[in-house]
Amino acid sequence: MRYAPLLLISVLFAACDEPATTESTTPDPLTSDPLGKYRQLVGEWVDSSSSPDYAFHERWTLEGDSAIDGFGHVIEAGDTVFIEDLRLSVVNGNVVYQARIGSQNNGLWVPFAAQATGPDTLMFENALHDFPQCIMYVKDSVGGWDVAVTGTERGEEHSERFRLRER
Repeated sequence: MRYAPLLLISVLFAACDEPATTESTTPDPLTSDPLGKYRQLVGEWVDSSSSPDYAFHERWTLEGDSAIDGFGHVIEAGDTVFIEDLRLSVVNGNVVYQARIGSQNNGLWVPFAAQATGPDTLMFENALHDFPQCIMYVKDSVGGWDVAVTGTERGEEHSERFRLRER
């Protein structure tokens, strides 16, 4: 019984003598710069692969450190037939892709929440939107983007695909 206090003290010292763990001092890019991987979109992109008379364009520019602004348009047979404003920003700690088409949704911005993906995939969803519900950019082997705009439209599955190349 005399040795019980010594044994207890030895056990306590042993338990407290764990090696110190070191935490990484490398900042997490998603925490320090939530827009980090989305900055790959900055530039001018065009898809003219479907027809010589048709071209889909997107242009993305940095808006300070807090947003990436985009502008998309389609030129068909020399006429601009579609225009959209785009924006990537952080809203309440989450990355949000927003699109605004003047003739749709009363000209209001439609938000799509960024989804967790790998470094070469940018995916945004809004299950409540009429069409699309999902917008996905996948980096291809030559530095361009394969873009899929998908969802249900009037009860039927629908998709649009674009192959964006740097202009």
